Amino acid sequence: MTSTLSQASASDSASASDAGSVSDGAGAPRRRFRRPRVAWLLLLAPVLAFDAVLFVTPLGKLVTASTQSDAYRRVLEDPLVSRSLLNTFEISALSTLATVVLGYLLAVVIWRRGPLARVVLFALVLLPFWTGVLVKNFAWAVLLQDNGLVNSALQGLGLTDAPLALLHNRFAVVLGMVHYLLPYAVFPIFAALAAIDDRLELAARSLGAGEASVFRRIILPLTVPGVSAAGLLVFIISTGFFITPVVLGGPGDMMIANQIDFYARQLTDFAGASALALLLTVLVSVLVTIYQRILRTGGHHEAG
Repeated sequence: MTSTLSQASASDSASASDAGSVSDGAGAPRRRFRRPRVAWLLLLAPVLAFDAVLFVTPLGKLVTASTQSDAYRRVLEDPLVSRSLLNTFEISALSTLATVVLGYLLAVVIWRRGPLARVVLFALVLLPFWTGVLVKNFAWAVLLQDNGLVNSALQGLGLTDAPLALLHNRFAVVLGMVHYLLPYAVFPIFAALAAIDDRLELAARSLGAGEASVFRRIILPLTVPGVSAAGLLVFIISTGFFITPVVLGGPGDMMIANQIDFYARQLTDFAGASALALLLTVLVSVLVTIYQRILRTGGHHEAG
């Protein structure tokens, strides 16, 4: 009996040692494929060098130039600068709101269509990228002028007795910016819509939910990340518009990019232009950080 127990224990220990050797053998390839951090840094070196040459170096020169000749004090005391900053954020906010709303509606229309219709609609959405921004702005100027197609159509239909002031004002600037920015809103929102499981909508309808209830309770909450990404992207791009306010706007609609150009080309004050550029960068970064914190806090509250 004792010999039998000893043989059993010996066989158990042998099988355990075999299992350990197998597990060690299975873990060996994972250890072989490990790479030291130095290797990853070497792989990232070209990208880091590229960023350093094209981003860090110009930014460093911009910071150096902005610290000369008391540039920050001069630009902050300029009333035109404060007006341009206010115009920038007002026009950017209006353009972002209009672009996200129109982009959401267009994304839903594309989402509800078949494959062929989607291709056609996506091609129409991408049309603004196929022409230069200057060409698009002059096209809008032709359409919105007093004897342009829009005013002629309104008067021909009897809706107006005289031409409306549609050009060289804030309405024209926002319209031109929305036309350019619309694809940047459509694609993130469509990506969020395409990720929704169709079974959720079918389940809601089987339980008696209507179209409005399905949209409010299922589609809209699940597309909030896409909407927030679209709004953030559109707002950041809109703060740097330069040509559109010049062609479509009036003297009171100039944005901060136009003021930077004025300092650099007309006044040849490169220190002031650098200070304005960095001031805009800091302000936009602060607003983006606040925006992201608000979204993150709202998401935590909804999860709780």
